[in-house]
Amino acid sequence: MENIFKVSVPNINRSKLFVTSTVLNATGSGLIMAFMMIYFNRTTTLSLSVIGLSVTIGRTLSSIVPILIGKLLDKLGPKKLSIYGDFISGIGFIMCLFARDPITIILTQFFIQTGVHIFWTSNRGLVSLASGGSGTKIWFGLIASIRNIGLGLGTFFTSLALETNSVEILHLVIIASALLFFLSCGALLIWQPTLTPEETEDAGDTEKHSLKRVFADTAYRQLLIVNFGLVLAAMVIPLAIVVYVTEQLGLSPFFSGSLVILNTVIVAGLSTHVASWTKHHDPVKSVKWSYFFNLFSFVLFWLASITLENKLLTCAILIIAMLIYSLAEIISMPAANMLCIDLAPRKNNGSYMAAFQMTWSVGMTLSPAIFGYLLDLNKHSIWAVLMLLTILIFSVGFRNFKEDK
Repeated sequence: MENIFKVSVPNINRSKLFVTSTVLNATGSGLIMAFMMIYFNRTTTLSLSVIGLSVTIGRTLSSIVPILIGKLLDKLGPKKLSIYGDFISGIGFIMCLFARDPITIILTQFFIQTGVHIFWTSNRGLVSLASGGSGTKIWFGLIASIRNIGLGLGTFFTSLALETNSVEILHLVIIASALLFFLSCGALLIWQPTLTPEETEDAGDTEKHSLKRVFADTAYRQLLIVNFGLVLAAMVIPLAIVVYVTEQLGLSPFFSGSLVILNTVIVAGLSTHVASWTKHHDPVKSVKWSYFFNLFSFVLFWLASITLENKLLTCAILIIAMLIYSLAEIISMPAANMLCIDLAPRKNNGSYMAAFQMTWSVGMTLSPAIFGYLLDLNKHSIWAVLMLLTILIFSVGFRNFKEDK
């Protein structure tokens, strides 16, 4: 029992600038990412439907970026490519200041999301550099905690800015977001990670790995299927929960917002702890457990829709569902990211990292339309489909899936 509550925090002394960059990037994202539609609605004369379509087109066009940058990752390395990613996102935010028509909005979203995809394709390599090959899984937990804190801070400050109904304040938020991304570039530029002995020994490995080889790799292909299921589950917070709780269950926006904050607090507060506690566990089993927890949470979210006569019971069920859903998230993310690295070649693994990021870009591109359609049907459809998809992906993805290749 004593070991359960013992937290192993990674040594960040040699990677303080990487941690600083992560905070800057996450806060910059939190400042505006969730409020992009509102920003363009208040700063242009376009309708929400036109704005929404423009944002969707821009993000969809950017979803092919991971396919193109695998070889660049091998050539430039994760640090240099991440710097480019943050810089491109920063330029995209600056462009938002001049966006008044659909074409310009599409371009802003293409630049912003291209930078985001580049950053995340490189991020797992950055975490490996920061850890120096020791305690990498705990590092993933720490980064998850830091990012949630940064996203929360950014969202909080922009929520305050929106209360002013001032366009000038919103422009300042955009400028602040761009500045944070540029500062993140600077922090990464100065940071000098320490190479591990293993990396030095493998420096002569120049074999290239194409996307075709990635998809032919049975173990990695199974991981991609499994991670796609995790991506769909992760979309519940940004796309479904607020609409479901407020519009379909008729509960207060304050309560739905509190559920999102509960998730943020749990992930930020416990990710490092859980990653430390499970560092010696089989990551495949950890991801399996996260599937079970996700499935259980979806059942509870659905169950809340048939207990509306007792609002107190409904709220209690939703809180329990969010606790279980959050537990699934903090178990799955460090484990899936570890598998992403462990199942890939030690050198020239850019195509593997790109393929893993593609599961996120495809999931994030498709889910708004799918979730929106299901939420329009009725209050039961989204949970029924998520339960069926979770079971289906589990049965296909975990078939003969083991960590050892």
